[in-house]
Amino acid sequence: MNTQCAHCELRFEPEPGFYQGAMYVSYAFTVAFIVIIGILLYVLGDPSEWVYIGVVIGVMVLLIPLNYRYSRLLYLYFIGGIKYDRKLATRR
Repeated sequence: MNTQCAHCELRFEPEPGFYQGAMYVSYAFTVAFIVIIGILLYVLGDPSEWVYIGVVIGVMVLLIPLNYRYSRLLYLYFIGGIKYDRKLATRR
């Protein structure tokens, strides 16, 4: 993750240890994905427990980069007070 924005030079880590709270957002994403995968597998034929475990582990491993990035992004946006500014986004 970059330390600051290339356009507006905003620091992405307001204080040391700021993103420890993003673990809660990541946990919520993980639980939501597990529930969705479980419901889909149940609807598609209710396989054995090992299929549930294998599919959930496989999908969660594939989603690690997205989960990590978007949990930090949402935490920075909602808790860090970062707001989108269209003028800064178009400036080059």
